[in-house]
Amino acid sequence: MGKNPEVLTRQREAVNRRGKVMPPVNGMAILIIGLAATAFLTRLLPLLESGTLGGFRGYDDAVHYAAGVHLLAGSIPYQDFVLVHPPGIAVLMTPFAALGWLVSDTVGIGSARVFFALLGALNTVMIGLLLKKWGHAAVVVGAGLYAVSTVATIAERSVMLSPLLTTCTLLALVALRSDSRLHPRRAVTVAGAVLGLALCFKLWAVMPILVLGLMVAARFGTRLLLRFVVAGAAVCTVVMGPFFLASPRAMFKDVILAQLARTDGAMKDLSYRLGDFVGIPLPQNALTAVAAVGALAILVSALIGIEQGFKAGSWADEFWWAALAGVTTAALLMSMSFFDHYPNFTIAYIALCLGVVVGFVTRAVSRRRRLLPQAVATAMAVGLLVPVGIHGFELNPKPLPGVNETTLAREVSQYDCVFTAYAYLGVISDSMSSSMHHGCSSIVDVYGTRMVEALPPDGPWLPGRPAMSSELLQVEQLRNAQAAVVGKSLAFYGLAPMAIEELTRNFVLKTGQGNFQVWVRR
Repeated sequence: MGKNPEVLTRQREAVNRRGKVMPPVNGMAILIIGLAATAFLTRLLPLLESGTLGGFRGYDDAVHYAAGVHLLAGSIPYQDFVLVHPPGIAVLMTPFAALGWLVSDTVGIGSARVFFALLGALNTVMIGLLLKKWGHAAVVVGAGLYAVSTVATIAERSVMLSPLLTTCTLLALVALRSDSRLHPRRAVTVAGAVLGLALCFKLWAVMPILVLGLMVAARFGTRLLLRFVVAGAAVCTVVMGPFFLASPRAMFKDVILAQLARTDGAMKDLSYRLGDFVGIPLPQNALTAVAAVGALAILVSALIGIEQGFKAGSWADEFWWAALAGVTTAALLMSMSFFDHYPNFTIAYIALCLGVVVGFVTRAVSRRRRLLPQAVATAMAVGLLVPVGIHGFELNPKPLPGVNETTLAREVSQYDCVFTAYAYLGVISDSMSSSMHHGCSSIVDVYGTRMVEALPPDGPWLPGRPAMSSELLQVEQLRNAQAAVVGKSLAFYGLAPMAIEELTRNFVLKTGQGNFQVWVRR
């Protein structure tokens, strides 16, 4: 007996609805997902293999986690301790700090690093989505380079600020892209909000804000530019406003004046900086050639973006990617402050430009001569990325030599209040959260505190926190401590002279681990 026609009709409609909800997965989607998985594993596996997921990953990494630990314990940035960046990272770290308090700092900071590895995967996906119109080879080059290069992985295995800026800027680019399905008002609101959030992490977000603000003005006019600005300002007010109201003078001095006074990159010449941009040790001639290729890719991407004319409203996405790459790269090459992880701030935009060039060349040759189809170009791109990925898989910075972090943590586990010379010593000794919640602490950022102290004391921007030098603060913290984790060469591991005197007079050396020592009160 045949089925009721109405039943058949409903079944066909259900199949059609299911087909719309779950379209078949195409090759491009599989490629992007595969690159995202590669990015995540490239960041995570070296941490697991080396046993450093919850251990030492550098100076800044631990400072950012410590800011969250202090905030969770009721210690307010700027008012109670120096933080030379906007407060977004302290707020972001509070859930991981809570996990550190409930379980251990090893679990807390390890979870934060998994989160940043996931950010790396998300950034890879967004680069792939932006480049997919240029074909598979473009996606492999752009998203693949970001997935495996040292310049990207160096910051996304740790709790760093630049990956957060990259995520926010790429989200804005995805919202504003020419083929976006979002209504212009909604796209502009999203872009403004996420870039406002980026500014809550690091002031360098001013550069993408200016570039994409020009993009919004050119494409949508001044009315939507105002919406863009208001959305960003609203997010900044919500995140940063309470901290500014609590201590406006100290926040201005920490976040603005201390950054303007930085000169820690003044002696790093162009060749040194280009080496960090490339991320692979190369002879000078090869380094210059690679830098030239990058510069050419930025220029070509910009030209492709303006091929429809010189009216800014008609400029394609590729021009704005090139503008981001050019502005951020130039700023980093000229900045008075520079460290090896800084190029992470611009690598995503350079990767986009390289992907555009590869896609353009592949498309042109395939159309005119049929000698280089997408499959061949993609295979060649994968082959070129293999050596880059091998180097990008290496762990940097290396694990601490001669230090068993489990043993070090066991040595201080019986003490409620443990002083540490640097924040990362609180992480590897698993004592940071426990000490904070027992009412004792250590300086969050030793170098940052000394930077702020070195600023001229006169004028209206005096800090709102108690006027105590870092040296006296260390002495006071040592007096409250039952144990201390410091470096063997005390004077070169963050301890001021008076603090060394306090340590050697009232504490006795208990044990040593590599370059570090555990002292306990006499």
